[in-house]
Amino acid sequence: MKKLLLLTAATTMFLLAGCSRDYTPVAGESGEDIFKGACMECHEVIEGKENVFYELKSDNKNVEYFTSKIQSGSLLMPKFPNITGDSLKAVSQYALEHSTDKK
Repeated sequence: MKKLLLLTAATTMFLLAGCSRDYTPVAGESGEDIFKGACMECHEVIEGKENVFYELKSDNKNVEYFTSKIQSGSLLMPKFPNITGDSLKAVSQYALEHSTDKK
């Protein structure tokens, strides 16, 4: 019973920690720099695929997909409410350029 309670508490803390991030890009910062500052904590280069961070289904391989994920987050990904406008476009484009089709 104690193990279950500890596991539930740890899972809840993990999920709540990922709700939102306060990262704020500097004006004019490149998509690469924003990605390094906001995303590299969790996203790494896929082993054996130089400069590729994401493997996506073809219907998700677009800037709108990344924009939505960055703004809204998901179960394990926090949302980044301070990444907006040109910064959001830049980091979304960078992420798209560093993705490949899921096999």
